[in-house]
Amino acid sequence: MTHRVRHTKQRAAILDTLEAMNRPLSLDEIQVGARERCPGIGERTIFRNLKEMMDEYLLVRVFLPGKPTLYELPTGEHRPHFICRNCDQVFQLPGETPEVMSRYKAPPEFEIDGEDVVFFGRCPACKK
Repeated sequence: MTHRVRHTKQRAAILDTLEAMNRPLSLDEIQVGARERCPGIGERTIFRNLKEMMDEYLLVRVFLPGKPTLYELPTGEHRPHFICRNCDQVFQLPGETPEVMSRYKAPPEFEIDGEDVVFFGRCPACKK
């Protein structure tokens, strides 16, 4: 069964928000940007669209310790993330991260099912 990708003004508002900000965004940040582009769009509509877009591989969910769930556009690569210590924004950095899990032998009582490389520092805006 082929999954049909829907094209709606609500989805366009969500995608435009992610493209314009060019970094992983929280649900709250997506809501603000989507409402600027599509006034009246509701939280449930945004959340439903995010879920459907992840199912269709149009979005990727990002989990980082101490952060709310973030959403970003897929790149086809496993990229590192950067958290600004000043403004607390998260960015996706260019370049693919090396495979770490295959080179690390976890203790037998642990089951590892993923990894993420995270850098910390100051973003370009905060560095000025």
